[in-house]
Amino acid sequence: MVTIKGNPAPRSRMSSLLYGLAAALVAAALSLTLLLRGTGIGIGNTYYVSPSGSDSKPCTQASPCATPDYAVNNKASAGDTVQVAAGTYDYGSGAAQFTKSGAAGKYITVTCATRGACKIQNSSTGNTTVIEIDSNYFRFDGFEVTNTSAAANNMGIYVTSSFVNVTRNKIHHIEIDCGPNGGGGIVTAGSGSVAGTGHDITIDSNLIYDIGWPDGGSPKCPSSTVQTDGIITESSGSNLVFTNNIVYHVSGGWGIAAGTTPGPPVVIANNLVFSNSNGGIIVTNDGGGTIANNTVLNNGVVAAQCGIMTAPGVSFNFANNDLWNNNGGSYCVYWGGNNDQSVHSDDISVDPALGTTFVSWKADGSGDYHQKAGSPTIDKGYSGTGAPSIDFDGNPRPQGAGYDIGAYQSRN
Repeated sequence: MVTIKGNPAPRSRMSSLLYGLAAALVAAALSLTLLLRGTGIGIGNTYYVSPSGSDSKPCTQASPCATPDYAVNNKASAGDTVQVAAGTYDYGSGAAQFTKSGAAGKYITVTCATRGACKIQNSSTGNTTVIEIDSNYFRFDGFEVTNTSAAANNMGIYVTSSFVNVTRNKIHHIEIDCGPNGGGGIVTAGSGSVAGTGHDITIDSNLIYDIGWPDGGSPKCPSSTVQTDGIITESSGSNLVFTNNIVYHVSGGWGIAAGTTPGPPVVIANNLVFSNSNGGIIVTNDGGGTIANNTVLNNGVVAAQCGIMTAPGVSFNFANNDLWNNNGGSYCVYWGGNNDQSVHSDDISVDPALGTTFVSWKADGSGDYHQKAGSPTIDKGYSGTGAPSIDFDGNPRPQGAGYDIGAYQSRN
């Protein structure tokens, strides 16, 4: 199955996300972590949270607090970091809600000390969420997020704000009601019939799976359900970036759904999207953008839609994607007209069952999706605007002769 390396959380100002969101994303082998230019992550004080702590304590390393949102909302200031110890943080019928904002050049960061070892969960039902981010200039990094109720709660992480980075999280087993409210693994405010205004949102290196899709079972929602996606950001805001995410087994929608009309360009690059109910990647904005280096396989399990869908008459930079066996074809046009079922000139189309692409291909998410030696995705990627500087594991891109296609960069 997909594994998450338990590398320690970043502490220095050099350790966050390298994306100059306004113009080009410039590749450089900086470190195993991410550097976000101008955020000032890690430049202030550090506060501590532990399952054995208490929110009546000062949130020091010797006397930690008990809940991540308490430490952020009551202790942290712009530029500060809240470091969370491994363990389970159960919010019962409530949600972890982050409301304290950082400032330009001084993000507040809440991060798990070891990636994936801090589980935030609840048992809420109805149209609710496990995590709500109302903070601006904020980074949420390295957590496991899940819901323990058999009934629907619809959302894993709900973002209402701007200047937000959601990075390196594992979001899974979010139950959904298949209704018109929609939902998904990561959702921004405005997703639905009214466009949101959130902007400068980066969603990078998250593992999202089993959204309305029981273990060992079939997708929960019928083909008529269209508003539940792995990642959905129907926002008219600018600088929406989706990179290095792995998304599979989403019922009732698409792996990644981005943009709205009107909407500025988006960047969707180096994601691995497979075995989802409706289709792979859908972009509905009228501003175009870059869709590059994605691996999009075996989507359209229920609704038989395509690998990548865009609005008609909108120019996108499609570059170096790997598309295979998406039930509605490789590309298609939303709202209609002439579907483009072809593979573009810089794309590849490789059957993963041949055993040449991945270390171990499994359509159910139990495989190892690092590149196999000699994989046709190695050095075949696009290196222009939108190509991320790191991969899902935090390894720098490019290595070898060029960028790779997909969520991982070969270290050969």
